[in-house]
Amino acid sequence: MTSTSTLTSTLKSTQNPSQRCTHKRTCGTVAFAAFFIAAGAQAACVLPAFNAPLSDQLAVLPDCQRNANYLANIGRLLTAQGQYTDALEHLERALMLEPNLPNAQLDYAIALAGAGDLLSASQLIEGILSQPDLPADLRQTLANARQRIISQQNQLDQQTQLDQLNQQNHSLLAGNSPYGLVISTNLRYGHDSNLLGTPNISSLALTTPGGIIDLPLADGSAPRSGAYARADVKLEYTHRQPDGGQWELALGALKRTSPNAPDANTQQTELTVGYSQNPRTPWAAYANTSWVNINTTGGTRYTSQGMAAGLQLPLAPGACTAKAGLDWQNRAIASNPVLSGYYAGLNAVLACTAEWGGQWQIIGKLGHDRPKDANRPGGNQTLASLRGVGLWPTAGLGLTGTVLVDVEYNTTRDTSGYSPLLDNDAVRQTRRVSTRLEYQRPLALINQRTLLTLGAEWSGQDANLALFRVRSWGPYAAVRLAW
Repeated sequence: MTSTSTLTSTLKSTQNPSQRCTHKRTCGTVAFAAFFIAAGAQAACVLPAFNAPLSDQLAVLPDCQRNANYLANIGRLLTAQGQYTDALEHLERALMLEPNLPNAQLDYAIALAGAGDLLSASQLIEGILSQPDLPADLRQTLANARQRIISQQNQLDQQTQLDQLNQQNHSLLAGNSPYGLVISTNLRYGHDSNLLGTPNISSLALTTPGGIIDLPLADGSAPRSGAYARADVKLEYTHRQPDGGQWELALGALKRTSPNAPDANTQQTELTVGYSQNPRTPWAAYANTSWVNINTTGGTRYTSQGMAAGLQLPLAPGACTAKAGLDWQNRAIASNPVLSGYYAGLNAVLACTAEWGGQWQIIGKLGHDRPKDANRPGGNQTLASLRGVGLWPTAGLGLTGTVLVDVEYNTTRDTSGYSPLLDNDAVRQTRRVSTRLEYQRPLALINQRTLLTLGAEWSGQDANLALFRVRSWGPYAAVRLAW
């Protein structure tokens, strides 16, 4: 993918472009364009009608490589058909020939976003928006394109947090099994008020050298609600040792689909391997390593590798355990590498089991995320969270089952301004509260352990930048089978 610095320099000047390329594909495109610019006269370029089918347009491609408007039109047609990678090649050549083609710049930004390079697309759109004489209809189109980019970024943030939350909860929901191997599946059907994690704003205020520009957003940019279906499969193996220590392996897969927002469709796989000493031994050690991969139909490609290690200590009268340790993660976002980073932090857990069967946990985390790319919006980020999870049997209320309550508070703060266009390059701060309430009822089914669940989720994120204020909620029903 073309780097932002290469793109900017290409649009500003065409002098010796081959010396500025920083990517294999860009270098090839520059060399290809330079060849035709320097070459002698080619066969006559006879352009088809502007609105001719794409096949007719491509038929004259060998003879019209130096016609910027023609190349831009080819790129526009390919972008409209979703062939973003092919469109980039033609749009790059058009902009090398005529860097100031406004419509070509817009199509190039849309193609970049479609191919997954959200940062370059966003920066290019910001550059076009800074032009004071931009036509009103083109400005509206830019606002719509920028909103789609924002939706994809927020989708990634929301989905990552949701999947991490579910992974942490699994130990509470699985129960105690006398067997070393447990295979489980969880089928959920629910409704979400904001499937893509879109901010509920009708306009976006941009600060430019010429003043504040309030861009109205299209109706289609509002949060989309709808039903979703989710299926989880997990394999857990435990090897208990005579001294009380144990090895644990967990392999899981998840798939989430929603007809109302296909871009939110998600596939996730995860693997965790860990070892812990006897938890009833003072200052017992634990360590684990994990791998997570998330792909969405909208183009998100996220992978993380993590390690954690620490000590655990039983507390009198023996019903509680305290843990504290260190976390490290390599967070790689292949669809937008500039957002990738390294996370390191502290974690602490207090877990207790009451005599009447109730369980609860308090989990605290404090860490720092360092970007891999110095150009990441916001720079370094500090993260903190506090979470409480509780399970209460309902037998005393005349019901057979369990109530689960899960509440989490997260806060983040960047160390540098997120964007000059947003509130004069203000430093982004977010505060997020997530709540989940479930009623779980066990049901004997042949030789399986079955758990029927009714629940509801609510999540709200506030921020000093309106672009990152997000709300979502929804009910769901699920059935969990374990062997």
